[in-house]
Formats: sequence, structure tokens, C-alpha cells
Amino acid sequence: MRQIFVLEEQTIGKIAAGEVVDRPASVVKELIENSIDAGSRHVVVEVGNGGRDYIRITDDGSGISDDDAELAFEKHATSKIRRIEDLAYLQTLGFRGEALPSIAAVSRIEMSTRHECEDFGTHLKIEGGVLKERRRITRGVGTTIEVKSLFYNLPARIGTIKSKPTELRHIVEVCIHYAVIYPEIKFELIHEENPIISTVGRGKMLDAIVNAYGSSVAKELIELKAQNAPPPHATISGYISRPSVSYGTKKHLFTYVNRRFVRSEVMEKAIKRGYSSLLPKHAYPFAVISLSIDPSEINVNIHPKKHEIRFYDADDIFQLIANAVFMTLRHADLIPEVVQREKGIAAAVDFLSFPREKKAPISLQTSFQGELKEEEFKEKEEGSLTIRSAPLYQVLDSYIIALSEEDDVIVIDQHAAAERINFEKLVGKYGGRIDKQTLLRPHMPELSPHQLYVLRENEKMLRDMGFDIERLGDDSYVIRAIPVVFHGMLGEEELTDVIMRLVEESGKKEERIKVLFSTAACKASIKAGEKLSYESMRELVAQLKSTKIPYTCPHGRPTMIRLSKEEIEKRFKRR
Repeated sequence: MRQIFVLEEQTIGKIAAGEVVDRPASVVKELIENSIDAGSRHVVVEVGNGGRDYIRITDDGSGISDDDAELAFEKHATSKIRRIEDLAYLQTLGFRGEALPSIAAVSRIEMSTRHECEDFGTHLKIEGGVLKERRRITRGVGTTIEVKSLFYNLPARIGTIKSKPTELRHIVEVCIHYAVIYPEIKFELIHEENPIISTVGRGKMLDAIVNAYGSSVAKELIELKAQNAPPPHATISGYISRPSVSYGTKKHLFTYVNRRFVRSEVMEKAIKRGYSSLLPKHAYPFAVISLSIDPSEINVNIHPKKHEIRFYDADDIFQLIANAVFMTLRHADLIPEVVQREKGIAAAVDFLSFPREKKAPISLQTSFQGELKEEEFKEKEEGSLTIRSAPLYQVLDSYIIALSEEDDVIVIDQHAAAERINFEKLVGKYGGRIDKQTLLRPHMPELSPHQLYVLRENEKMLRDMGFDIERLGDDSYVIRAIPVVFHGMLGEEELTDVIMRLVEESGKKEERIKVLFSTAACKASIKAGEKLSYESMRELVAQLKSTKIPYTCPHGRPTMIRLSKEEIEKRFKRR
């Protein structure tokens, strides 16, 4: 008795549609990509009830010819490629020929279009993948596609659509992704006749960022400096935020490859590496990074949604991005300014009152990243930190008040500044080398069962980090030597804390060395609440000016903030 059957075409279409269309925002994404590939200069997205009721996208692209109108809704029918070899030269966002048939299989869809070479247009009406109506119409060049009753023939899928605000938020995110990377196209998003996004389409990425995220974010951005570095087949552009703007998640990292929005772990890690210790370990910047690369060097044919990408030379791409971010920050003024929050900025994300990310808590562990590389410490831009050596004042026994050469007021955290100074001294002295110091009296820490377990699992790692550690029976350890950087600094309880911190660090050896050095620097530094003489303040400021990364401590906390002369005069109504 037969048990295997070939599925009906309609059933196949509904199943396949699930890979491309899972919510209204998926429909918006696919149709916007078609509009961009058609050479549009103006794209209007209209939605109702968060996309539940209708999604209508109108563009002024080249349009679809009368002969191709029906064929566009056939599975795997595409104008983008002819054979598999074409993927190596792909310059379009779409290529699979799955978007329109997948959308049509689970909705009621109407399309009106006119090709630029024809005098009349074509109107099609399709329900559940079946053509219901076709007629000739009069209209301008371009295409309008309206999608209604999404998942009407899949009741179980309707229940997966979230609330109107949630679905609308996803649609806004999709529109912003394309508006930012295609600033030459004018994008409009209208929800129930209320405009949410309207870009100017003048070709400047920063204009689109301001429109989407507000001028307060844009003011903290730095344009990425182009790098003449390998690989020769790739170039990079975009904007990154100053370290004073940070978030607790990666949601504000926007990465594009050949103007396609992607989620790339390689690119995200490279951005973080470029910030070195300017950010706490679990904090992330705002960044828009656009990578242009030879299509033959990447694989975009991984998943129908095309959000995933694979680099054939991932290490080269990582280094290119990390170096570009590092060098851009190195040549920028990174002292945070004390300014009032601007009011009246109606960015798209504010319009819907979306919750904003809170800044990440300061972590005691940060990525060592590139800081042990000697080449990054060989040179320093002269005059990058222009703080006068006098006059200086100490307030709250914790902060030094100084003036810049531009007459701005600089407030320096004495402990954070001393940490940065001592950290770079340790890096300069030891590099990536770990020397041991034998203890005069071996230490036997009191350990909980959990601590005993993790020490057993990490004995080799701790020995590599400079700890002479030996197991005594099943329930105790003896420590006979510690890293020389801690000599005379740590008490017995603190020693156990450092060991557990190293065990919890999941990074490479360099990451753990950073924990050692940053902890030692902290222990050796001036503390908050400690009174300083005038000479001590002058010496601290002079040493801070000579560091390679003076703006943050090794844990990512700012060493200083700035109150500009202009801001002071505004507050006193002199401007």
C-alpha cells in the first residue's frame, strides 16, 4: 500500500512560502528589494493595521512588461540570473525568484505595472497563487503591488502575527535599513495615512541616519576613514559612534554587504575589536558599516531570506573592518561633552515611542582585543589631547578640573586616568608575556564546591596565566606563585576573586591577560576620595596626555568629560 505521495502544487507553495514570508515585514522587505532592483528613485510603502489589513508598495522603477507580468508569479522565475555561475557576479538584491510567488500563495494580491517601453500597463489579481483577473490599464511607468489578507488561507499562521505596534516596528526597521544604505532613493512609509518615514533622497547617508534616528545620535557619529589595506577587492564606508554612545545589545550595529543588510558575526566582532578598550566588554556602539566586495568573494545563497552571508576570506574582512574602526577612533576627539538632551527631534524610532536601549553596565572584564599589538603602540598623534598643565583644581577628592587649549572645561576622573596610565605601562613592560612571582608563604584558598569544580576544569589555563597552582587531595588547592604584576597588591581574598574572574573569561589567552593587567592597574592606581597635591595632579595629567588611548580606562569607563566654552556661554545667556 503506497504511503508516499507527491504534494499538490498549492500545498507546496504554502509550505515554501514559510521560508520567505513569516510576517508583514517580510513582505515589505521582499517588495522593497524588487523596487530597488527595478532602478526606482522613489518608493512609497503604505500599510494598515501593522500590515495585517494591507501592504501597498508603489515605485517609479522600470516596471514589468505585459509578457512578463504573469511569469513574475511563477516559482523560480527571475530576471536576475540565468545559470548558477551568475551568482559570482550578482549585483542585485533578489535572484531566487521566490518572493512574488511565495507572497501570492498566502495572500490576496493585486499588481498594476507598466514597463518603460510600453504605452499601456497590466493589472493582475491573484488569490492563493491562482490568477483571478487580468486586464490592460493606463498608468505611469512603475509598479504598485498591494497585498491583502496575509495568511487568509493558513489560519494557523494568522495566530503568529503579533500586535499592531510590534508588527509596525518590524516594518519600520526594514524601511530604515534600506533608506540608510540607499540614500539616493526617496523612501516614504505611511501607516494608516500617518507618515512615519520620509527621506530626502539626496544621496547622503548621514541625512538618512538623521531622519531615522534623530540628530542627537547623528551628532555623536564619526565618518569611517577609508583604509588602503588588504583585501584589495573590498572597500568600507559608513559611520560609527563615539564611545560615549553605547548600548547593551548589538541591535544598533547595522552591517551591509554590497548594499544588502546582513547579520554578520565576523563584521560585528570586527567593529567591537576596533573599539579596543574604549567600550566596556558587554557594550556595543551605534554603527552603520557598508562593505563593498567582489561578489565572487561571498556566498549569499545560504537562506531564502538572504540575511546570512559567508565570506571566503573572513580573516581579511575582519582585519579590514577592525583597522578602519580603530584608525578612525584614533584620529577623533573622543572626550564626551556635557550637553542638554535635545528636544523636538521626531525621528522614526521616536514616532512610535519604541523603547530605547539602556546603556550597558560597566563590566570589570573587557576584551583585550588589539591592545597588545606593538604596532598599535608605536606611534601616537601629537596634540590629540590638548589639556593645559595649569591651572588645575581637585573637587570631591576624586576629580581634577582642567582647561583645554580651546578654553573648554575638562573634568578628569583621577582613578580612571591613573588606571589607563598604569595599564599602558604594564602593556609596555610585559607585552603578552606573563612572569611569575613566588609567594613567600603559599596560599590555600577556601573554595566552595562550585569553585573547586571550575578550578579543576581550568588548571592548565591558570598555569598559563602565571599561577603555580597544585591540587591537594579532592577538596583543596595550594597556590605557590602568582603573576608578577600582582606582587604586593593582592590580599588572599582578592587573589581568589581574580582567579575566578579569569576562569569566567571565555575569550582567548589575550583576553585573560587583559583581565590580569587591568586588575593590576586598578589596584596600583590612585583611588577616588584621595587628596592630591598640585604636583601630583600635574604629573597625572601629563602622563595621561602621553598615553595611547587616553579617553577611557582599561575597563571602558571614560577618564574625562568636557563642558565646552560654547555650552557654558549658552547656559549664562551670553550666546
